[in-house]
Amino acid sequence: MEQVSEYVYQLASADYYVIGAYLLMLVSLGFVLKKLCGGVADYFVGGNKIPWWLAGASCFMSSFSAWTFTGAAGFAYQYGILIVLLFYFNVVAFLFMGRFIADKCRQTRRVTSAQVIFDRFGRLGEQFFLWVQVPNMLFGGAIWMMGLATFLSVAFGVPMSATIIISGVVILIYSTISGSWAVMTSAFLQSLVLMALSVVVAALTLSSIGGFGGMAQHVDPSKFNLFNGEEHTWVWIAAYFSQIFMLFTSATGSTRFLAVRDGRNAKKAANFAAILFLIGPIIWFIPPIAASHFFPNLGELLPGLKHPQDAAYVMMGLKLLPHGLAGLMIMVIFAATLSSMDAAINQNAGIITLNIYKPLFRPHAKERELFIVSRVANVLCVVGVTIGALFLAKQEQFALFDLMLILASVIGLPLAVPFVLMYWVKKTPRWSAVASVLAAASYSYLAVVMKWSLGTRVFGILAVGAGVFFLTKLFWRFTPDEAKEGIAKFYETMNRPVDPEAEGVGSEDVGQLMLVGKMAMVVGLGLLVVVLFPNSMKSRAIIAATSGSIFLIGWFMNRAGSAEQATSGE
Repeated sequence: MEQVSEYVYQLASADYYVIGAYLLMLVSLGFVLKKLCGGVADYFVGGNKIPWWLAGASCFMSSFSAWTFTGAAGFAYQYGILIVLLFYFNVVAFLFMGRFIADKCRQTRRVTSAQVIFDRFGRLGEQFFLWVQVPNMLFGGAIWMMGLATFLSVAFGVPMSATIIISGVVILIYSTISGSWAVMTSAFLQSLVLMALSVVVAALTLSSIGGFGGMAQHVDPSKFNLFNGEEHTWVWIAAYFSQIFMLFTSATGSTRFLAVRDGRNAKKAANFAAILFLIGPIIWFIPPIAASHFFPNLGELLPGLKHPQDAAYVMMGLKLLPHGLAGLMIMVIFAATLSSMDAAINQNAGIITLNIYKPLFRPHAKERELFIVSRVANVLCVVGVTIGALFLAKQEQFALFDLMLILASVIGLPLAVPFVLMYWVKKTPRWSAVASVLAAASYSYLAVVMKWSLGTRVFGILAVGAGVFFLTKLFWRFTPDEAKEGIAKFYETMNRPVDPEAEGVGSEDVGQLMLVGKMAMVVGLGLLVVVLFPNSMKSRAIIAATSGSIFLIGWFMNRAGSAEQATSGE
């Protein structure tokens, strides 16, 4: 068996304990929440009962994955602090959504983004979108899984193909048990543990290198420049921001807001995600930037990886973390990828079930049949993502960061343009989105063939896509009255606030607050057991502090939920 690296981390008994316990917790969480999934709406959007803080954490977690700690970390290893600025663009996007979009998205009162698109652009727009978007999301899932496989292959010293297949099996079991409830509840728990662990890795990195002053002394000064030579100019940065902003704010990027109780909660979820993104990037990217000093020869250490810079964070974590926390790092980043897989698997399955199977093949299908089909679709999506990851692992031309850029600008951005403008531009015919996407995609294809720069590609796609969309306003007067009435009804519904009581939307806020709090307490206590395994006193102190902080946060959440329950008399 070909070994990925000359450097192989030796797992200790404490690591095996943490990995096994964490996997058991994930599976248990799925079965605990299974009772909340009584139908298709519960499976895909939690019956609109997902608390805002849970949805916000899910937005946060789904916006990164193992790719953040591989592809993005590899970018930080090569180019330095520019990566922090790039991730801060997420803050701007989420704040904008919190102010202008999140409530509108929830008020469409739909389960999938494709249903929203159907209401605005009709069957042609819906079907065109989903036959492009489904493969697009599967490709994105394949990139995320490849990032996860890179991480695990370095940690365990096994071939990429083996880690991809094993990851696919675990994701298959986890994602089909209880849908969005498991994904979103898990996402909040993962964000809590991940932030605690990221603080530990960053603190240990700074301690090892001599603080920020030591980083300034030992790391290449070019790593602290926002503009790196001819490639990452201000035009490139502006193009990257424009791309991220459009992708995040489009109707296809706002699906988690469909799951909350009402528009007000959707706004709170978006703002909460923005706050989390203010904190995360600074903590995440200290280790890979410092890794350029500790591991200047990653290519020699990891000859089995096509792009060894993608392993920078993994190497720092394995170098600095005590046994037990190293195992926790492996599992938390694995779980972060499960949250990201919601877009490629759970949401895709929703589109296949409700926008392909039901309208085209079984218009009168019962709820039970659709529920079964949704799980079958989940399985097919996992298989598709796994096969795609196996294929991408064999290519040598693009690093993970570059693959993500290609996915976003070549496929995602042309799709995003009309689905951002649709929130405000009302008087365009049903076919306006198809015309916009086709024009922008044609330009995008030309830009790839001609190998134009990111700036030329992104700004050209935006200009062409938006230009064609606005030009279709000239044809509004030829739109049939029936279509005009349908479009008017869409905007009336989208702009009408949700009345949870009148519309029969329940609430699981208190129950979820207590459940997540108890799960965090279990994680904290379970991690505290690691201090009993062989380790230095310093390592045991680090483990105790980490587990204690997780337990205390869980305790406060559970206590707050209990107090609310007592006050409301539930």
